[in-house]
Amino acid sequence: MIRSLLIIILIFTASAAYAEKGPNNMHEYMGVTKGAVPGFARKPRYFDAKLAEEQLRYLHDQKGIELIISLDHCQDVRKVISKINKQHTRIAMVHICRKIRRSKKHYEKNIVLFEEIALFIGNVNFFILCRYGAHRAVTALTGAWISHQNLTFKQAFERAGGKKRAFRSKGQKALLNQAKKYASDRRE
Repeated sequence: MIRSLLIIILIFTASAAYAEKGPNNMHEYMGVTKGAVPGFARKPRYFDAKLAEEQLRYLHDQKGIELIISLDHCQDVRKVISKINKQHTRIAMVHICRKIRRSKKHYEKNIVLFEEIALFIGNVNFFILCRYGAHRAVTALTGAWISHQNLTFKQAFERAGGKKRAFRSKGQKALLNQAKKYASDRRE
């Protein structure tokens, strides 16, 4: 009997601690948070809807997040948010899906994305995500900070929680270079 009770307590304590943590690679600055897809595990690569729900509820309850901007796993995240909104009437998270492109030919479309995200800064607490929370979310958020406050690239990159060592591949560097170009274009 006591052993069963201890096991139940350990399971409850472990699951409660598990739910008290947000998604991987989270960084928060002034109500703006970036990170990895909630419920996504790097190894093996899979999406855990139960974990995603716990992490999204954490973002809402602990961080006051009302808006989720998905740059990856859009359909998975949409399903989980719909479930949360239906089950918990006090929660009304809004979810939007967007794309950011690495190609130079999509530079103008990415500027539109930067400016759209900039409109949310200071108006609503939001979470922007990509698969790992290190490249696309950082680039989009860097561009948004540049647009919102006309910051230098370096200032905006720091606010977005960026790490230069994360941008190693040619595609990742090309993506980040779009935010750099945007900063220099705005300064001219």
